[in-house]
Amino acid sequence: MTSIGTSTGHRPTVNVVVPCYRYGGYVTQTVTSILRNQHVDIDVLVIDDASPDDSWDVVQGLPHLDPRVRVVRNARNQGLIATANDGLEQAKGDYVVLLSADDALAPGWLDRGVDLLERTPHATFAKGPVRVFEGAHLPTLRKQRDLRSVVWPGHDWIAASCDRGVTDVRSPEVIVRTSAQREAGGYNPKVPYSSDMEMWLRLAVLGDVVEVSGPIAAFYRFHPANMSRGKDLLGVGELDSNAAAFAEWRAGAGSQLDDADALMARADHALARAAVHKARAAFLQDPGMFERLCAFALEKDSEWARPEVAKLRARFGAPLATRLRDRAAPVTEAVLRTRRRVPHLRARAGLYSAWVNDRLGTADHTRSGMKETGR
Repeated sequence: MTSIGTSTGHRPTVNVVVPCYRYGGYVTQTVTSILRNQHVDIDVLVIDDASPDDSWDVVQGLPHLDPRVRVVRNARNQGLIATANDGLEQAKGDYVVLLSADDALAPGWLDRGVDLLERTPHATFAKGPVRVFEGAHLPTLRKQRDLRSVVWPGHDWIAASCDRGVTDVRSPEVIVRTSAQREAGGYNPKVPYSSDMEMWLRLAVLGDVVEVSGPIAAFYRFHPANMSRGKDLLGVGELDSNAAAFAEWRAGAGSQLDDADALMARADHALARAAVHKARAAFLQDPGMFERLCAFALEKDSEWARPEVAKLRARFGAPLATRLRDRAAPVTEAVLRTRRRVPHLRARAGLYSAWVNDRLGTADHTRSGMKETGR
């Protein structure tokens, strides 16, 4: 890659805001990953959110690694959203990245992403492929596909997100144009588990989205302190969070779109379908959750869900189905206990897929989800 800049020789500046709460064991690795870019000017701000452990001791030493790193500490714990918004308000550069202190950037992602955004001035943000991983060490990147990018008109990206019932963004892989971030405003505390999802929808109202494939952009770490574990990801909790993000977006930035109601109807339909799909598995695991999911589907799209839920209730309400469920209860409970002990089995499966992709030379695709620092 050649140097990025305008005809006046201006090198873009990227502000990277790193909120840190009890992540002293990860934050050095995170900051080091940010600095592995050559063609943009970088300003890193690490904000320790009054961590009660030794995280601040680690954070204080980070400026010694590189003069581009600044650190501050909140006098009292403010929570992720308030801490993130404080950091974003201090961003003065051309682009801004919000990176959790337990995640990391892949080498050169800021160079690649900013280069594409410089060539696409009407885009508000760029997103790239994410590698999901567990453990202390970042995955080794082997053979990867060539860099490719697609520019989505903002409205089309929103429509595709509505049809999925979720945005296909993790969070660490996003580079936002600072001017767009300022226009969009800060993260919304009304949706603590899906504030990033609501943000991407807001930004897409303001401009286009650059979607990058090929080399990995960022690393998303699964571990016991992930905030997303506070949600009922196997039941209705995740769907509630996604629905709340769409509703907040519709009441705010989405109201600027002429077809906002139609887009919300598409999102509600997608959420209803997801609830019915989850309900099939929930019958064996948790009859109460089965009913909650059915009720959620009916609330979101009653016309479509009514016959689907009726079929599910007729099928699973039959005496034979109930007896089979009760007989399978010991096995089901054993499975649930295992899943509670190892909450990220799906992530482990993703790790194996990543291992295969590395060796086959195929790239990972970004997966949807939300992660925030635990409290």
